[in-house]
Amino acid sequence: MKKYIFTLFVYLLIFPVSVNAIDTKAEQAIVIDFDTNEILFEKNSNLKKPPASMTKIMTVYAAFDRIKNTDLSITNECVISTKAYKMGGSRTFLEIDDRVSIDDLLKGIIIQSGNDASIAMAECLGGTEEDFAKLMNVYAKRLGMNNTNFINSSGWPEDNHYSTVYDLALLSNALIRQFPDLYLYFSDKEFTYNEIKQPNRNKLLNTLQGSDGLKTGFTKASGWGIAATAIRDSRRITAVINGTNSSRSRLNEASNLINWAFSQTSQKQIIDEGQLITEVDVWLGNKPRVNLISSEKVISTLSFDQIQLLKSTIQYKKPIEAPIKKGQVYGVLTITIEGKPDIKVDLVAQNNVNSINPIFKIFAALKYLIFGTSLDE
Repeated sequence: MKKYIFTLFVYLLIFPVSVNAIDTKAEQAIVIDFDTNEILFEKNSNLKKPPASMTKIMTVYAAFDRIKNTDLSITNECVISTKAYKMGGSRTFLEIDDRVSIDDLLKGIIIQSGNDASIAMAECLGGTEEDFAKLMNVYAKRLGMNNTNFINSSGWPEDNHYSTVYDLALLSNALIRQFPDLYLYFSDKEFTYNEIKQPNRNKLLNTLQGSDGLKTGFTKASGWGIAATAIRDSRRITAVINGTNSSRSRLNEASNLINWAFSQTSQKQIIDEGQLITEVDVWLGNKPRVNLISSEKVISTLSFDQIQLLKSTIQYKKPIEAPIKKGQVYGVLTITIEGKPDIKVDLVAQNNVNSINPIFKIFAALKYLIFGTSLDE
């Protein structure tokens, strides 16, 4: 195999070199492009920490899945237990033995961050909160949340109840992707229950352009955290941070990271499916050359400096021996982006090329060896 260099110049003519480093005061952080699933920034993203009330994203995910895939309706009612009523921390102000709709419980969990509503939902859907937590862990495993373990539905501090900002980002994006209609709950800015009106604890809904969710959290062990997301011009960015030292700091840090992602990175189509990449000589074929084209579209989220430094190489055998089949792989395009894993794209033949008549093979072989060209050139 010979290696040939193929450099992509198209973006170099459009964007200047710009170095746009970002950092955060949060102890753990991750920023992900929703469409490409690429990590744009991370800091201690797989460190296990108490997720606090960000746990409730999974409680809501489980409820959404039940609503979407079973007969459960948001109008169904749940009976409030003594355990739910007596739960400490943030509350929806539920009363013992009240019958409360799934709709109101969801609002209580998402908007008011009610621990009582979280337990009521868990008991209603799982029988007990302990059994519901087992279901939460089943969902976590399915979503690839490999560094997460849930003990309860609210995020109340307990030993062995932990997650990571990476896992919470996976969960957040899965919830948005799988339940787009139900996800609208997260953008509600206030909720009144039992004649008590409370604003959404996610203040980014009022201060960050395009913000439409998800959930704040705080414990002494974890500090202040938030799973946040925003959408601008059909592009969504998700950020999860934990370990800031105040509620103000978590909002500032989340805003800074999301604004940075929108302003300093962009989604770029590097290669289109079927795009001509190179033309290769054919050995003993009825056509002198064959086009190798990209087998797939490649879209990546890049900073301006990454665009400037983008490179690629092609590997293929020269010449390619006939017969050649359309769509079969004959080479590999490797795209190198600073700070990212190499992207490898199979190169396939654009058309069929048949072998020449056996009588002419010896003449074609001699001609190629002497002149470096094929029969029909």
